Amino acid sequence: MAEGLMGRKNLLADLIEDSRAEPDVRVTVATEKEPTPTLGTRGAVGAMSRSLEHLSAERDAAKALSEQLASGEAVLEIDSGLIDDSIVPDRMTGTDAGFAALTESIKASGQLVPALLRPHPSQSGRYQIAYGHRRVRALRELGRSVRAVVRSLSDDELVIAQGKENGEREDLSFIERARYATLLEDRNFKRDTIMAALSVDKTELSRLISVFRAIPAEVSDAIGAAPKVGRRRWTELVDRLGSAKRSKALETVLSSPRFLAAPSDERFAIILSAVTVRDTKPSKSTTWTASDGKKVAKIERNADRFVLALDERAAPLFGDFVLDKLPELYDDFRQSKGET
Repeated sequence: MAEGLMGRKNLLADLIEDSRAEPDVRVTVATEKEPTPTLGTRGAVGAMSRSLEHLSAERDAAKALSEQLASGEAVLEIDSGLIDDSIVPDRMTGTDAGFAALTESIKASGQLVPALLRPHPSQSGRYQIAYGHRRVRALRELGRSVRAVVRSLSDDELVIAQGKENGEREDLSFIERARYATLLEDRNFKRDTIMAALSVDKTELSRLISVFRAIPAEVSDAIGAAPKVGRRRWTELVDRLGSAKRSKALETVLSSPRFLAAPSDERFAIILSAVTVRDTKPSKSTTWTASDGKKVAKIERNADRFVLALDERAAPLFGDFVLDKLPELYDDFRQSKGET
């Protein structure tokens, strides 16, 4: 299985090397002249710096396709209106903070790296994106044609290429990766294919899917990508969700003006805070006195907790003794309840 997984991980390399034949497709070559790269009067140095950073990320992410260009692979210009998105969306709506900078970079310098498309499996003359989703989206908004390599890809090959793009750029947040994995599973893709698409092992894939399935869709959709929030905090949120009281609290929070106006990471923090509100009732505290008159233990209890604190000064090593006896005490307790 490991050998098959590695083969899928190297899909883009295979796509580059397996054939030099020009795709058997009909396209209209755009007559619009590519814009001459220029910085022009694009504004502040900070804005230019950000644009250059995004250009660099695009180059790094599409290194394989750049090598493909150099080796003479056919690159076509295709009307962006003929290109459909992938069969499984990998991004959550409205969460791509760097998209505006990418669009501005393409507007100024043109499309430097081609996209990877496949002929649409059911609509003649149309295409689906495997690689280069953000570039195609930016070119659509700019009303420009898309420079692309067109290959015949199976559904498995398409989603692996799509995952490879995001894996190289580390661009998807944890919850977007979890969502993508779950959507692929819901589309009946095999786990081997999903593992290859996300470059993860079985354990990590199971974690991604289990976390996403444990969060109500209205909650994850409302929060969004939360790019700074990792697995540990999403898992913490899962642990704190569920009770009827918290569900009512969530309904209030999700519709609040503060939540709706907040950026994605802050929305996550608001939700987490809403489901971790503690019971404000004070704990009842009592002291237990032994037959020899020593105040050995302090007991605190509330609706969901019983705390027994032993005074080591009053009874040295008594805590260790109690700890050793816990299995026996617990078994006696279960027997008294008729559970064994």
